[in-house]
Amino acid sequence: MHAPLPIAFSAILILATSGAGQALNGRLEADRGEFRLHLDEGRVLERDALAGARIVMQSGERRIQVLIDAVETEDEVPGGPVVLYRFLVEDPVGRTFWNACMPDTRGRQLGLPLQNGAGVDLTCTSGAEGKCILMGYRPWDARADVPMQDLHAACVHMMRADYGGDDHPATRDGTLVDVYDRFGIQTPESVDPLPFEAAWSKDGALCVAHPRIAENVSLDELAQRYPALSGRLGSEACTEEAMRNHPNALLFNRSALTLR
Repeated sequence: MHAPLPIAFSAILILATSGAGQALNGRLEADRGEFRLHLDEGRVLERDALAGARIVMQSGERRIQVLIDAVETEDEVPGGPVVLYRFLVEDPVGRTFWNACMPDTRGRQLGLPLQNGAGVDLTCTSGAEGKCILMGYRPWDARADVPMQDLHAACVHMMRADYGGDDHPATRDGTLVDVYDRFGIQTPESVDPLPFEAAWSKDGALCVAHPRIAENVSLDELAQRYPALSGRLGSEACTEEAMRNHPNALLFNRSALTLR
C-alpha cells in the first residue's frame, strides 16, 4: 500500500450502477476477512455483489473513498478459500484513483479487510499480514488445537524479521524464507534446505541463529537491543531441535546466510 489505512467505518456505502450511484443504507462490517453490508431492508450484500461499490471511510478527521474495483477468491489456501478485493483509493483533488496495494509475488494488487481493535485495516497480499493469511495463519479462525491469533502474530514478526517484536523490521523485499510451524499448517522444504534462522512466538523471536539480512542488523546489535535474547543468539545457541521443545515456539523459519 502507499500508506497504512487504519479505518473506522462510517455506515455509508454507495453501490455503483449502470448510471449514477445508488446510496444504500445499512451497517457495513468486516468479518473473517470479508466485507458484508447489512441493508436496512434486510438483504446482505457480500463478495461479488460489492464489486463496483464505493465505501466512505473515516480515519480520524480524514474521509477516504475506496472503490471495490473487483472481487476474487483465492482457493489454494490452507484452511479454506480467502476473498480478496482490488481496492482503489480516490484522490479527491484530481478525481483519480490509485491502487491501494503494491503487487505481490504473483503480480496481484489485492487486499482484504482485517479487524484491528475497534477499527479495520486494509491489508494487502504483498504485505506481511496478507502473506501470513494466505499461508493459512488466519487470525479470525477459532481452533481448539491451534492458537491462531498468536500464530498469525508470530508469522507477521517473522515475515518482517521483527526479532524484538517491537515493529523494527530487518528484512528486505524479495528475500527467500522457508516458513513452517509446529502444527503442520506449513511444512519445511526437504530438498536443499536453507540454514535455520529463528524460532518465533507471538511476541517476536525466541532465538536467532543468524540475521536474515546481515547488513541490516547483527547478532551483537540484537544482543544490545533485546536482553531477553542474550544466550539465545548464534547457530550453537539457537537450533531447531532445541526450540521444538520450547512451549512458546509456534513458528520457525530458514533463510540463506548473507554477508555484512
